Amino acid sequence: MPSSPSPAGAVLPGDRARRRSVFCLCLALLATPAAVWLFLKLESLWRHIEPLEGGVFVISATALGIVLALLPVAAVFGWLLALWFGVGSVYSPRQRATPIIDRVIVGTGIIAWFLPALGFFASAVYALFSGRVHFVQPARDYLRTVDPIAYWQGVGFMLITGGVFAWLAWRYWQGKLHRSPDSA
Repeated sequence: MPSSPSPAGAVLPGDRARRRSVFCLCLALLATPAAVWLFLKLESLWRHIEPLEGGVFVISATALGIVLALLPVAAVFGWLLALWFGVGSVYSPRQRATPIIDRVIVGTGIIAWFLPALGFFASAVYALFSGRVHFVQPARDYLRTVDPIAYWQGVGFMLITGGVFAWLAWRYWQGKLHRSPDSA
């Protein structure tokens, strides 16, 4: 689907975004299992580093710490940027159409953008049915029967936060969902 005539060899914005998306997806697909494996084998890896002494120990421990810090970050950013560039590629001009892949990317994007809002709304509904609001950090539990003011503040917080995330996701997708990828 050539959406506009372009000089030979010119790369369209949608094609550039799709290449970036594929690169980030490859990064995520490599970094995610490597990070999981590294954390699962951390104890046995540390057993090889622990008996070392002096500069070798410092270099080995530092290298392990850097890899432990960077691999999960690379995996998360790889997934997020793959989705970001993928959605951008759907709504930008490209050399050829890929309607099935475009639908998968848009569907995944919609789910990913609205998932935080859905999580907060589900937590609020669960709190209403269970009579308990639970916050992880700092660990707090507010019971409707024991501390009703804190309980209702917690439920309100979850609903407001879910609403903010839903509004932000809707603002992002609003301009995209009302037009077809062909009209981009």
